[in-house]
Amino acid sequence: RGGCVHEVLAEAAVAAAATAAAAALSARSMLGTAVSAEEKRVAVDDFDAWSARLEAAAKGRLQELPCAAEAEYPTAAWSHPTSRRFIFHTLFGKGMIERVKMWRVPTPPDSERGQLKGDEAWGHTEIHILMQLGDRLCGHPEFVHGGFLSAIFDELFGWATAMEKDMLGEPAAKIFTANLDVNYRRPVPKCGTYLLKCRVNKVVRGKKIYLEGSLLNARNELLTESTSLYILTGLSSVVRNLEAATPRTTISPA
Repeated sequence: RGGCVHEVLAEAAVAAAATAAAAALSARSMLGTAVSAEEKRVAVDDFDAWSARLEAAAKGRLQELPCAAEAEYPTAAWSHPTSRRFIFHTLFGKGMIERVKMWRVPTPPDSERGQLKGDEAWGHTEIHILMQLGDRLCGHPEFVHGGFLSAIFDELFGWATAMEKDMLGEPAAKIFTANLDVNYRRPVPKCGTYLLKCRVNKVVRGKKIYLEGSLLNARNELLTESTSLYILTGLSSVVRNLEAATPRTTISPA
């Protein structure tokens, strides 16, 4: 029992130290003070500590995804001689997205999630991404650009939608953003590590994917949140027939 207590206290101490380091770095960024090489090293340590805590808390239930590999080189799907991914190729590197790690998270059973309409189904995809950001993604000198935050939400929503369509038996379908809504709750300081959570909330008529996400700092404070609607195109005949058979509400002329 004594050993367990010491382990808990040690883990709490590591978490407190990482939180304090992140807070100090954020405070310097907010004041517009130059960030030293040592402070940037603290951000790296925070990434490692936070990643370890997430994986330890999940007790083996997280599935790590090849996000880092996507950032290192163009995959077969991106073998075009000039085209590159905006997020994980163009914006990956020193001063930008410096480190990244992504996991797939188990979702609760449908029986625990309430009732939906006849043409709706619960989503079964949730992913978390840990990002270490540098000082070349700024809008204001001390804060990360809001346009970048919108783009990273859209990118992660795309990953989640791609996984969801595979579970729907539609691997060949294409995905497109139909709507993206972003609420900026707090400024996001540069040179920090952040956790972005995203999940598919529901699927409507087998082709409309509704998603929601949140961006958190090391103190678990909500910085930015977003919702999105993705559309699947090029669906199989099974889904098209299902859509055609779904009754739709019409409004009679006055």
